[in-house]
Amino acid sequence: MERTDVATSLGVIPLWAPAGALTSGKPVVLVITGAWAEANDMMKTPGVVGPAWDAAVMRLPGNGTPWLAETSIEAWAEAVGELIEIALARRPVVLVGLSVGALLALAVRSPQVRRIVAVEPPLVMSKLWPMAGALAARWREVPEERAFLAAVFGVTGEATREERTWWRLFDGAPPVDMVLGEVPLLPPRDLPRFPSFVDGPERDGLRTRPRIRVIEVPGAGHNIHVFAPEKLRDVLLEALERASAEPPLA
Repeated sequence: MERTDVATSLGVIPLWAPAGALTSGKPVVLVITGAWAEANDMMKTPGVVGPAWDAAVMRLPGNGTPWLAETSIEAWAEAVGELIEIALARRPVVLVGLSVGALLALAVRSPQVRRIVAVEPPLVMSKLWPMAGALAARWREVPEERAFLAAVFGVTGEATREERTWWRLFDGAPPVDMVLGEVPLLPPRDLPRFPSFVDGPERDGLRTRPRIRVIEVPGAGHNIHVFAPEKLRDVLLEALERASAEPPLA
């Protein structure tokens, strides 16, 4: 995978893609990985979606990448829209987002985006009991992340929180495949892995919204791309088939 730095009005966003993928003219899967993701997360996507589709991977600003001039999901989404226009001009795009990367994908508004595969986006931050200790530690130990922690998670101090909910991101979005783990978020309990970060009432709400398909992955929790990659692959390939049959947004 080769790195290409794309200059937007808010700063540089690096993209990782195979040689020639950014200029081929094929439709593109653009993956946005999650907060504190490993550097190799989703880097095998080109081999999954090829040869009909190309793929590129971006990491969240500040996750081993430059911070942007503004820190918010909405500002970052505008920058990603610019990136699509600059680096993927006139090509159909399917966005794939993981966790916070899924929130960012849901916020992007570009006529090139045919469909979004949103994997475990945390919609109500006050419910994220599995992350409480880690978020407090990052506030204490990594001051440069405090704007991000406040904007996205509502963490405003080591022991202070403000609610953050993300339902507004669905307004005006293209069709969405919402991929959720089956392991319930609540109640708090000892678990070997993270549960799903999307609680039952939020799932019920998603099912009532038009243009959203809810896909639950049996036995999986939050990190579906790690512990159920075959299921995620199947969902992604089906999403590409659907995207190929759908006209672009007006």
